[in-house]
Amino acid sequence: MTDMSLSKQVVPVITTVSTMKAEKSTRSNLAYAAFILFCFWVGTQILSLMVHAPGVLEHLAQGNDATRPRIEMGFAISTVFGLVPFLAGCVLLGVVCLVMRIHHRHHF
Repeated sequence: MTDMSLSKQVVPVITTVSTMKAEKSTRSNLAYAAFILFCFWVGTQILSLMVHAPGVLEHLAQGNDATRPRIEMGFAISTVFGLVPFLAGCVLLGVVCLVMRIHHRHHF
């Protein structure tokens, strides 16, 4: 005999939607929060290292090539050319996300 299967059900099945949240979502949220806190802690440790030893970043940026001139970069210059563009990019990305969220809420 021929087996015939349909992609959609002929008789609709009534499904109940549960309003209770699963216990796993709480655990995953706590794990995510702990991960984010760990990332912030690592970031503060790196920033603290760079503040207390400002020559570290400049030393790492220098290559071992002796033909290149040695660049002495102060803390203010490295902040202006490093931290400020990063923060400006983060603000720009945040504004774009906020505009998209507002646009999505008002059009749907």
